[in-house]
Amino acid sequence: MKKLFIILVLTLLSAHTISQSNKPIVAVGDFESSFANFDTRNIKTALETALSQTGKFTLMERGRLDQLLSEQNLSMSGIVGGASNLGGFSGVDYLIMGRITALGLESKNLLIMSECKAKFGLDVKVVDVRTGEIRLTDTITKSDGVNTSDAESNPCQGIGITAFDTLTASASRAVAASLTQAIFPVKVANSSNGKVYLNYGSNFLKQNEVLKIVALGEGFEDPDTGEIIGAEEELIALVKVFELKPKFSKANIIYEKAPISKGDVANRLSKKEQKNVSKFVKSCEKSKRNVEKRCKKSGKKCDKAREKEIKACTL
Repeated sequence: MKKLFIILVLTLLSAHTISQSNKPIVAVGDFESSFANFDTRNIKTALETALSQTGKFTLMERGRLDQLLSEQNLSMSGIVGGASNLGGFSGVDYLIMGRITALGLESKNLLIMSECKAKFGLDVKVVDVRTGEIRLTDTITKSDGVNTSDAESNPCQGIGITAFDTLTASASRAVAASLTQAIFPVKVANSSNGKVYLNYGSNFLKQNEVLKIVALGEGFEDPDTGEIIGAEEELIALVKVFELKPKFSKANIIYEKAPISKGDVANRLSKKEQKNVSKFVKSCEKSKRNVEKRCKKSGKKCDKAREKEIKACTL
């Protein structure tokens, strides 16, 4: 019985290891700063936390990264200068590097009071270590009010470096979201009875967030390099998250143009698109009814109605 228990434990551990190995290994490298007094360890720690919370990556310990750099006789500055030098850099799938580009406090007069706003800017580069290809570049700027005072006082006086902690965490989450979406887009895990199940949970999606389900068309390539640079996206449906779980989310279908299938990609919407979703759905449905009315017979009225439908139903 004891032997059987040991075999069972080893089998479970082995299965766990295999499942873990399917996750890309990500290492957070050096972050340079244009500001001498800013400790970039904060952004690296925040990035590691944000990436870990996605549940999509295995993080490499910083000590192991330093060891690999030493073995390959590489420096982080050399990597930033030429990603193609990464060939043979084993044990890491993606390496994240960057520079702090904005860090400051600004006082703004708000008539009867003054506000101190903190600004934080970050340039990020994500390198595919196996190919040396730059997989993602992103420039992120965050700002937030950190203090207020009367109109005659300086609201930024006495504000220390800790004022940027919230912005650092926010920027890190944005980087993690961009990288995760670039490698593992949100997808439909299942669909039934007017609901869809998405393969991301509470660490990534938000309550009442609306996403658009799209079908990817045939890819198109750069005529000079032959590289696939994009693909047409056709809107299939809009879904609204109503329940968040740790590893998945449930969403209601609020607009459906075509049947949703398992594996369909769900793209996140911009803030502006989120605000205009209700207006979009009403306008699209109205244009569809107009097509039904005008297209009982073919003709110019039908053609114009279809043109309006295409325009109204394109998000």
